[in-house]
Amino acid sequence: MQPVRRSSLLLLLLALVAGCGGGNDQTAPPGTTAPTTSGVLTVTQPKNTAKPGEEPIGDPAFTVTLSGESTTPTAGRPWRYTVRARSKQGGTAAGTAKMRVFVDGELVDTLGFFSFEGALVRTHVWPRSLRGDSAELQAEVEGDGGTQRAVLAVSIR
Repeated sequence: MQPVRRSSLLLLLLALVAGCGGGNDQTAPPGTTAPTTSGVLTVTQPKNTAKPGEEPIGDPAFTVTLSGESTTPTAGRPWRYTVRARSKQGGTAAGTAKMRVFVDGELVDTLGFFSFEGALVRTHVWPRSLRGDSAELQAEVEGDGGTQRAVLAVSIR
């Protein structure tokens, strides 16, 4: 096929495609109802709860502890930490842990959100850019009645 004929066919195809659809006929077929929408969707952002420290929110019915394999993790190497949640009655508690890293009171990393019951054991590799710094690993656990926070201070080697 010659280049001129090919481009003519392409233009004709584009014209046909452009003419298809696009109508705004609000009439529904017999026996059905046309959907009505305002075209506006409202989304409410949850309050940002990332803040240093251990202050609880609400009236949590559980306690949280956070421990690590040491308080001097080595940058670039896997380091294990454990979050434990216990109900005030003494049994295990379930929740979602938001794991965060703060340096000098500033949020520098969010490790993730993890659902768990009783204990959460994870591994973190501290970035080499934090070598020589002190940091706080925070577990913010949302559960029955509110939110509890636990902090573990570390010095990255």
